[in-house]
Amino acid sequence: MKTSVFKKLLLTAALVAAPLAGEAFAHGSMKPQHGGQVALAGETVIELVRSGHGVTVYLSDEDQPVPAAGMTGKLIITQGGKKSDVALTSAGGNRLQAHGVKIASGAKVTVSLVSKATQERGAVSFTAK
Repeated sequence: MKTSVFKKLLLTAALVAAPLAGEAFAHGSMKPQHGGQVALAGETVIELVRSGHGVTVYLSDEDQPVPAAGMTGKLIITQGGKKSDVALTSAGGNRLQAHGVKIASGAKVTVSLVSKATQERGAVSFTAK
């Protein structure tokens, strides 16, 4: 009898978890496409890429580019005990950029976005690697 109850509990847990497992893939790949770090903000996959020229943020949904021209954004960077805000500007396609910005490994970075059309807001946080 105990085995039957245990099997029912396992089956119930599997049925509850199955839709949640699909949720992780509902918005496309969570693998970095540009060598950066990836996080999900609502429906949008955000990839943060640091380079010698600054920071680029790529936007996608369902593995399709989301036009950056429809967004405004900023980086909120906390490093060395100091907090700074840096504007992101559209760089064509699905890219937003902040030229000349240096982010040290270990810094906390929040990408904050606002849709120009709907004023909907989204944000994700990273620890720079």
